[in-house]
Formats: sequence, structure tokens, C-alpha cells
Amino acid sequence: MYLVFDIGGSAIKYGLIENDRLIKKSSIKSPPTMDEFLKALEKIISSTTKAYEIKGLGFASPGSVNKTSMEVTGQSALGYLSYENFAKKLSDKFNLPTAIENDANCAALGEVYYKNLDKGLLAFLIIGSGIGGAIIKNGKILEGASFESGEFGYMLIDNSGKNLSQLGTLSNVARDLKKDLGIDKDTYYIFAKYLEKEEPYYSRVDRMFTNLAVGIYNIAYIINPDLIYLGGAISEDKVFIEKLKEKLEDERFAMAHIKLRPVSFFNDNNLYGAYVNLLEKIKQGAKDD
Repeated sequence: MYLVFDIGGSAIKYGLIENDRLIKKSSIKSPPTMDEFLKALEKIISSTTKAYEIKGLGFASPGSVNKTSMEVTGQSALGYLSYENFAKKLSDKFNLPTAIENDANCAALGEVYYKNLDKGLLAFLIIGSGIGGAIIKNGKILEGASFESGEFGYMLIDNSGKNLSQLGTLSNVARDLKKDLGIDKDTYYIFAKYLEKEEPYYSRVDRMFTNLAVGIYNIAYIINPDLIYLGGAISEDKVFIEKLKEKLEDERFAMAHIKLRPVSFFNDNNLYGAYVNLLEKIKQGAKDD
């Protein structure tokens, strides 16, 4: 049995995987500091290892991840993750095989492993509070010189200096509505009002979809993938995906080769991918021995 974590800006999901199947999962609110983060994870790992025979720990993390050293660097949804090599520290403390990978790469790994996607060129766009991404060629992650290949969220969309993560998510629509107009509503409310074409929600969400469409258009032409997979919280929202596809039918984007598909396990793809990455590391370790 394996214990896996999906670290996000607002929540940390974790689960138990046995025989390739997620059998139990839960979540906690993401702590505000590294010290509280480590204590929270230590508590989960300690209680789980007492109750079950755990063979390893897997982490899906935001940020640029060096799988060999297990360090997280660069910007991420939780800025403090680069302050300390938490994965190595937890591995040493609990004496368990441990692997860590970027969360969007994990979403891709989960899809590749469970759907046998060992051929072709694939792009993954992971949409949550921010936007991440991954590129897969013939079943393998393209990592890039600084482990940032596929980080589509940093794509600049207009001359404002803001990137796709800042312009292409409902979370940022909610943040801007509060900042600009004092409207404090959650993303579910905002999207419902968009569907009713009520202002100021409609124009703001419509602009968000335009920004997403521009990002996808750019991915389609720069990488020219066979498929673009959508992951993250929105991947199981059929209405959201339908509205995005409608936007992509605009004549501005019509010439691009774009095929969209949600990932198979929706918001759990990251957990499955953290498990797949862990299995690969354990397998590689056995070969090295």
C-alpha cells in the first residue's frame, strides 16, 4: 500500500493506493507556513503508517521539481515549498522510499500509465486556482532545461504583463471582482451567473474563456499535439468544457488543430500520477541495486 499526496494552493489531498487503485482519500486545508506544513504531513504519515503497511510516499507538488534531489524551486501556489527539501526530510524521518514530481506532470503520468498512452505527442493543461501543464512524447515527460517544460500557466497573453494563470481561471475572476468591485462571491456562484448572462459576471468570465482559448491556440501551434488533455478541478465540469469548446469555435481559433479531452480520473489524476512516479523510482532503485 502506498501513501500519496497532491499539494495544492488551497488544499492538500492525500490517499492510499493498493493494487493500482485509490481505495481511500481525504484532504486538509493547505497550511500557511512551512513549519505547519511539515507538522501536518508528519501527522498524516505517522497515523497512516501505524494503521497500514506503507511501502512508499509519493508527492505531486506545484513548482519546478528536481526528481533526483527532490527539491522544489521557482514560483508555486505555496511559495514556502522552496524553503526546505520537505520530501527528503519526510523520507529520512520515516525511512520510506519517496518520490516527488510536478503536479501537472503527475496528472499526465497518471493518464499515460492507466491508459497506455505510449505513442504520440500530448499536451496537458491543468486548471485549478492557477494553471499548470505538461508535455508527453511517446509516453515520457519532456522536462526541459530547468524542469519547466509545459508550464503553460506562465504564458503571457496580453501586454498587461499578466500570464495565463492570472487571466484564465475562475479563481482569479473571483479575486478581481472582489478587488475591483467589492463583490465577494465563490467561483460556483460566479459561473452560475455567467450562464445566466448576468453582469458583471458574464463579461469577466467570457474574457477568461477568451484568454484560455488564446493559450490553447498557442499550445496547438507551438507544440501541435495530437490531443490536449484538460485536468484539475474543471475537468469533470461538462458545462465548463462545453463553453470553452464554444469559444474555440470562434473564427480567430478555427484554423488550429485542437482536440480537447478531460483526463480520466479528473481531480484525482495527480494522486494517481504521484503513485506512478513513486513506482518508477522504486523500480529504478531495484535496478540500481
